[in-house]
Amino acid sequence: MFWRGGRVRAIRSSSFDAALALALTEPVINALAGARLQESARSTALAQEFSLAGEEQQPEGLLWHGVNLSPLSATDRALDDFGRHMAARGRRASSVVGERAAVHRLWEPLAPTWGADVREYRWSQPLLQAGDPADLPQLAPVGLRPAVPGEEQIVFPAAVAMFREEVGVDPIAGDGGRSYRARVAELIRKRRTYVVIEDGEVLFKADVGSLFGPIAQIHGVWVRPDQRGRGLGRAGMAELVHQVRRDHAPQVSLYVNDFNEPARRAYAASGFRQIGELTTILF
Repeated sequence: MFWRGGRVRAIRSSSFDAALALALTEPVINALAGARLQESARSTALAQEFSLAGEEQQPEGLLWHGVNLSPLSATDRALDDFGRHMAARGRRASSVVGERAAVHRLWEPLAPTWGADVREYRWSQPLLQAGDPADLPQLAPVGLRPAVPGEEQIVFPAAVAMFREEVGVDPIAGDGGRSYRARVAELIRKRRTYVVIEDGEVLFKADVGSLFGPIAQIHGVWVRPDQRGRGLGRAGMAELVHQVRRDHAPQVSLYVNDFNEPARRAYAASGFRQIGELTTILF
């Protein structure tokens, strides 16, 4: 549907191919929203959650307005259009996330109406990508492997601890954890959760949170607190890159808060290098 002035419209099946092609021009930056775009291709969620600016077959930018608000490969004009469009609607998103400069521009018209709901600004989140296989460090294996169906009860407490620590909210609040438990089970079923388990407890966990084009984006990295500072995170991430490339996609990326120095050191030591910068605004 058009916004007043006619440049913002829902993505329909007829414009999906053009929208996907635009998103794939920057697959690392667009990994989170792009994965959702692909998932929505043949469902009513496509038009409900995604809009474009400009012409249907030559869009100037895309916007995901589902659980997150996220611009994809948008020009400055498109970002301005998206910002005005969303400022006139009620907020549903739990966060605004995307490339830093794009989020800054999108946020300008949103701030007067959405700003009071902000819980935290994370303006600087380095976007990292693993190096070429020949350049990755050769570290001693730590027993990392994909979690398997039947291990949901072992993995779930680690996933909850990670979410509370990283996002700052409790994923089992509200519905008692049913939706989050289903997400954990789905990732395990798809062999997208990798763990180090000893004596029935998770010591290290990481998820392939998004798959988009050649990119596997890692989410939910967690090391049990009593194991931190011992090199497990560094070695686990190095091993993770090899296994994710084997199982899912040739390029592995993630983003990290700039203030999380221990994590940044571990990622650097396991072969990740910064290629960009994202921003997340949490509600």
